[in-house]
This record gives sequence, structure tokens and C-alpha cells, in this order.
Amino acid sequence: MSTTPMPILVIGAGPSGLAAALALTQNGVPVRIIDKAHEFHQASRGSGLQPRTLEFFRILGTIDDIRRNAHDILPFRSYKLPGGTEPDKTWTILEHLEPTPDRPEKTPTILNQYLTEGIFRDHLAKNGIHVELGTEPTSMEQDVHGVTVTVKKTGADGAEKVESIRAAYVLGSEGARSFTRKAIGATFEGQTKEGDGTVWTDVKVEGLSSDYWHVWAEPGKFTITMRPIREAGEYHTGIFGQNFDPVDLVDPVKFAEFFHEKTGRKDLVFKKISLTTYWKPKMRMVNKFYEGRVFISGDAAHVHSPTGGQGLNTSVQDAFNLSWKLALAYKGLASPDLLSSYNTERLPVVTHMLSTTTNLYTHSVQKKVEDAQIGGDANANATGFVKWRDQSLSQLEINYRWTPLAVDYRGQGGRDVDDLKARAYVGYPGEDVWAGDRAPDAPALDAVAAARCWPAGTVKIAVLGRQGVPKEIEGATSYHDTKGYAYSAYHVDGMSPIIVVVRPDGYVGAFVKDVEGLQTYFAKIFKKD
Repeated sequence: MSTTPMPILVIGAGPSGLAAALALTQNGVPVRIIDKAHEFHQASRGSGLQPRTLEFFRILGTIDDIRRNAHDILPFRSYKLPGGTEPDKTWTILEHLEPTPDRPEKTPTILNQYLTEGIFRDHLAKNGIHVELGTEPTSMEQDVHGVTVTVKKTGADGAEKVESIRAAYVLGSEGARSFTRKAIGATFEGQTKEGDGTVWTDVKVEGLSSDYWHVWAEPGKFTITMRPIREAGEYHTGIFGQNFDPVDLVDPVKFAEFFHEKTGRKDLVFKKISLTTYWKPKMRMVNKFYEGRVFISGDAAHVHSPTGGQGLNTSVQDAFNLSWKLALAYKGLASPDLLSSYNTERLPVVTHMLSTTTNLYTHSVQKKVEDAQIGGDANANATGFVKWRDQSLSQLEINYRWTPLAVDYRGQGGRDVDDLKARAYVGYPGEDVWAGDRAPDAPALDAVAAARCWPAGTVKIAVLGRQGVPKEIEGATSYHDTKGYAYSAYHVDGMSPIIVVVRPDGYVGAFVKDVEGLQTYFAKIFKKD
């Protein structure tokens, strides 16, 4: 009598849950993904995609669809008040960085979150996986062999039924009010800006250019922004308040009245106001990312200001860090400590990300005396009012140098663990690549032999030569580094052999010189026979 293998249950079909589900599915792991919503949202939130996230999308095979639908970030333009029609300043919110061979993705892009989620759902559907809507957990119990989750399923007609799901592991990515977070006893520590608030809505309006991200601001009190979306004449519009809570502006009539009064742009006629949401600024994170067989990611583990465009991107990072480890554990290949490294690696990164975005939040409303030179050369390299000059926002510098999974023959470069954790988010720009860093890209490699995997489906072996094609080695793919990009990116002089192990999530796991070093690394990944 055959039995259906236990799936990994993903709770929450936002960016983190969908990315995890797709990564697991592509690794041959059975998945169920549920969400308590009865329909997929269409709001224009979570639009910024950072370079590191685009690299992950390339690994997942979704990047072409993302590129077809995304667009560049428009320049910002502020207007003088009163009046609201005369341009004051024009600037870019992020510093422009040219792509390089080792970092081909350096420019963030814009794609509304619901479109990103739709692309992921389409790719999951190709693998026979569909989000189960109207389904939410009501209880969760785990033992040494799995997790039993009781869910309530509500149909379109309101009829309810209860199902018991037996899962090998559970990933809770169901947002800030996460049931899973509470189930594992994780705290949600941080602060709430009680005197502040933000209202977001999608509006259809006539008479405004779609070439800019428009800004009207009253120093020390509020900022109004309008970002063009979808078709011409549609804008994602936000009202940020500091020491001013615009909670009553969720009423469409009051929203329009406030906009016209404060901007002076009564010539802009709102044809439609829809999908209005209110957000009270909260900067919080958990004290742990897992307990036993139950894990959390995304907004279930951390919430913060949208300033810096880190929310969706950090959530996807969570999913990518965890998924390959879960896949190995599910297949019985993981070392006993591999899953716990998810907590070890992500906690410091999220801690420092939260600090950065909280600081940027203070610049979301113009201060009375700051930013007089915004957009000008005198202030070009400084963070200011709706201007982010922090290269760590690209998330390309995120690293895990301090963790047990980073094996480097050079040691830790004279830094102790606390020093390394302090740079988990900002990294080491311009320094050599070490174990734990993002693995640089290395194009212009000419392959000459087929690769095999060892253990099955987990490891691919490549041999690179700078002066020509290396001697063929059985079971490996040989490459000629024709333009020296690999040798340059990894700072290898070619005088002695160097072995670099790149993890499935695109980070350097090991930087070693011999088989002994390689065995030391893989002993941390795979269980002993």
C-alpha cells in the first residue's frame, strides 16, 4: 500500500511564501501553500526590486517574466507650495551604479507586488502547485517526525470545513499578524510610531505627467507622493505623516479633499480612488526564526518602514536562505545543524536592515531646515528627504562570514564574531571575496565537459583555467575563464589551486585549498552516512 509523502506546508502566499514554495518545488520537494485570503490582492504596494533579489529571480527562472513587466524607477520631482505646480527640485531616489561583470544587477527596478506574486503563482502552476485560498491555520502541534496543522477552509459561499494537514516542516510567511509566529512562541520586539501614519491608495487622475514620481511636502508634517502605475493616468498615491496621523484619510472623499487643499492642485480631478490602505509605522522583529520543524519568514518575522525598499526583498532573502536547507533536510541529507543556521544567519542581517530603514524613515517627511540642496551637487552623496544614498540597500553586500557554514583557509581576517556580525548587512565593499560573501558572477566561461552531481542533485563541480581549458576531470565541468572575470572577481592569482564552493542561494560556502578543507565544509552541510 503506497502512502503520499508528507509535504512541506507553506502558510501565506506573499513574496516570501511563494519564493520558498517555488524553490522547494524545483528541488523536488512536495509543497502545499495556503492563504486565508479569498482572492489575490491587486494593490500596488511592495514595488521595489533590489539587485540581489533580481539575482535570486534569475536562479529561480522567473527573471524574464519579471523583466517583461517591470520598469525603471522614475526621477522624483517636488513642487513649490503654495500653488503646487512650479517644479522645485528633480532628483533620483537611488544612486545610479553601472553594472560590472561580477555584479550584472546593480539597478533596482519597479514592479508592483501583486504582479510579482502573479508571476510566481504562474511558475508554481507549471509544477502543479496552486495556492489554496480561504484556508487558515487554527492549531499547530509538532513532534520529532512532523507537524500537524489544523486548518479552517472557507468556501466562496461561506461554508466552512476543517482539515488536518500532516507536514514534514512548516514555513509561516503569513504576515505581521502571523499565527505561526505565535505558535512557536517568538516575540515581536520593537517600536510603533503612535503619532505617525501613512495612507496609500490607487487613483485615476487627469492632467498629471507620467514621467515623474511627484512629491508635495510640508516640512515637519507630511509628504504626498504620486507614482505612475499601469496605464497612463493611474498613480499609487501616499500621504506620509510624522507627528500627524492621517488615519481618517482612508475615506476617499477626505483623502481627495486633503490632497487638493494641501497641494493646491484642484485642477487634478480624481476619477477613481481604490484599494486604500492605512499603515501605522511599526519597526519590529522576532527573537528567533524557528522552533523545531516550524519556521517563519517575511513579515511574520520582521516589519519595518517601506523607506529603503527592503521589505519584499528581505522576505525573499529569508526564503532563499532557508529553502535549500529545507530541501536537503527533507531528503534526509542535511547535517543536524544545517537548519539552525537559518536563524544564525538571518537574525543579524535583519537586525541591521531594520536599523537602516528606521533611519531612512526619519527622512520620509522633510525637516524644516534640512535638504535645502536636495538634488544639487552639494548634497549629491548624502541621504536626505526621499533620497537614499546607501549602497547596502542593494543587498549585494549581505554576507554570512561569521557563521559555522563559512569555511575559509584564511580564517576570519583578524575580526572576531561580533565584528563580523556588525557588518552582516553593510558588508565589505571593495574587499576580497571571503567565505560567506555573495558569490560574484563570472561570465565568459567556455564549458567543455558534462557535469555530474554529488550527492545526487546537490553538488556540481567546475574546474576553471585562466590560460586555457583545464585538463578534463571525470565528473566535472571544465571552463576556460576567457576574460579573467572569475579570477579577478574571486581575487585568485592562479599560482596555486583554489577551491570555491558556492551555495544554492548564491553565497560562497567555502574558500579552501585542498580536499581536507572541502571535506570540512561538506561535513557541515551533509549528514554522515
